[in-house]
Amino acid sequence: MKKNHTLSFFVAIGAILFLVILTDSSIASVTTVEEQEPKFKLTTRPSEKLFIERSPSVNDLVSNVTVGVIQGVDSNPLLDSTHKADSYTQETLDVHYKYPLLKSLFGDTNSKFGFNVMNVNYYRINDVNIFDAVVDANIEQELLGNLTVSAGYVFEMMWFPHDTNGTYAANQVNTSIKQKIVKWLYQKATYRFLVKNFTENKVLLGNKTRGESNREDSRNVFEHELGAYIGKSTKVKIVNQFYFNESNYTYVDYYDYFNYKIGGSVIQFFTKKFYGIGGFYYQRRNYDSRYEADRQSRQKDNLYTVTGSLLYDLNKNISMFINYSHSENHSNEPLDRYVDSLYSAGIYYAF
Repeated sequence: MKKNHTLSFFVAIGAILFLVILTDSSIASVTTVEEQEPKFKLTTRPSEKLFIERSPSVNDLVSNVTVGVIQGVDSNPLLDSTHKADSYTQETLDVHYKYPLLKSLFGDTNSKFGFNVMNVNYYRINDVNIFDAVVDANIEQELLGNLTVSAGYVFEMMWFPHDTNGTYAANQVNTSIKQKIVKWLYQKATYRFLVKNFTENKVLLGNKTRGESNREDSRNVFEHELGAYIGKSTKVKIVNQFYFNESNYTYVDYYDYFNYKIGGSVIQFFTKKFYGIGGFYYQRRNYDSRYEADRQSRQKDNLYTVTGSLLYDLNKNISMFINYSHSENHSNEPLDRYVDSLYSAGIYYAF
């Protein structure tokens, strides 16, 4: 929408300053003996109805603001063998802008920037509660009519109020190139470099003693996306991703691993207001030096995830949805095997 741009802009600036202050603030410490990687999973994001994208005209700021409230049930919040179910409530605020910087014979130059704030609270199992704040900015350059090159920066503050070993601040730089192969088919290649600093988690050294420095992970991510628009109502997307995670947590190189993920999703409009999203993903994780319990071989995880959503636009501002997600982790380490299902429903208001 193109209303109240000045007000929305100052809201965005205020939120960014708030996140900077939050980064420098001290976070309460909670004692824990948990040595496993913090078990966080994305519950629900706003609608993926993203191939209807507002485009800015010259000197015109385009804003996209979405507020959402979600209620869900999680069959296994801790992702372990106990299978203790719990309900949760999630609130989301997403504010993003697109602004044209330059028009030339070579192609348009556009900027994208904004922030996303998400709060998830479980009713009984509080260890998995999170507050996640993300600020991002990108510059896109169109080339030769069918290529778009972009570069960007992302800052994230992930706070676990009841399990501060998982709290981290992350900085990410990324670059990508998108090619419009034909009118209905595109591909996109992306590289990201990500550094996570765990603000309350001291490293565990090879001699099983705690070091002075905080745990820090670096990650090199490579991704390829192939997307196709079929008619006016269907979008199909296939994504291949792999990355290397390296950590200064030296105890048996506990968080050093190679991760490969492949998946596909379909967005289908049944009517102008009623549409669905479905996806299937497979993830393989091979640890460099972490062994399974019997110490016969290095730990290997195989994660399978199926998702499905139905969404209905009540009007141009309000959308309702129901969502289902099912995950199974098949690992040669018995403690890391789990089955989990998420059921959720919610409403989003966009303005």
